[in-house]
Amino acid sequence: MKIKRIHLISLHNDEYWQFITRLADHIKASGAAAIKIEALHTRFVELYGQLDAAYKKIVKSALSADIDAADRARDEVFRGMKDVVASALRHFKPEVKQAARRVKIVLDGYGDVTALGKSAQTAAVTNLLGDLADTKHANDCAMLDLIPWIGELDKRNIAVERLMETRFDEATARTDLSMREVRLAMDALYGQIVFRVESLQEVLGTEPGAPWRAFIEVMNTIVEYTDNIVAQRRGRLAAEKAEKEQAEADAAGMSVEDWRAMKKAEAAAKKKL
Repeated sequence: MKIKRIHLISLHNDEYWQFITRLADHIKASGAAAIKIEALHTRFVELYGQLDAAYKKIVKSALSADIDAADRARDEVFRGMKDVVASALRHFKPEVKQAARRVKIVLDGYGDVTALGKSAQTAAVTNLLGDLADTKHANDCAMLDLIPWIGELDKRNIAVERLMETRFDEATARTDLSMREVRLAMDALYGQIVFRVESLQEVLGTEPGAPWRAFIEVMNTIVEYTDNIVAQRRGRLAAEKAEKEQAEADAAGMSVEDWRAMKKAEAAAKKKL
């Protein structure tokens, strides 16, 4: 019995991290001593810690982009709300003008909150919304039709706050480890673990109940599960590519086959330049 082969290089970072995490859990459940990989497991634990730190750094970078986007969306609503108030200062109804002046005093008291840091802005917007919700300003906000703006600003402010709360710890993210370097080291170690367990069963046999046999059986399940995830990803990408090609071919008034032939000819022509 062999452990099914897996092309680790083809896994995306999240798929790779999940595969190695399942391997870590499986080794723990099996017992490194039982499958006689104690020395290799010591190195595995060290590399897994590095892999986890490197992966979290990548995720943190992606999360930072999400936070920036959410922050810009919040700024957009805040500025729009101020524009509504500024416009109302020129309203033809005196009572609307007066309401706008009173609300503007509240807004001016907080200054340009969009210039603050994200955490400071979140706190400032929370306080501002609390002031606007006060009974002495609620009627003014209703008269200026600011209630939908206030609700949207509150929603976007909460979205930024929640993203900030899920940001990974800076100490973890400060690692200088390269995901590529750690993956290469882990790939080599995984190969050694596979070789060790397979060699062990050749020497000691595969009788039912042997810990190395059980280890191999579960590992094959893990490999199959991971292969299915990769296949699904590739299927989605292929479907998206086909849909895009069909749309571009339709826009050009061509069949997909003719469109692909045209693109192939264009690429060949560019190579000759």
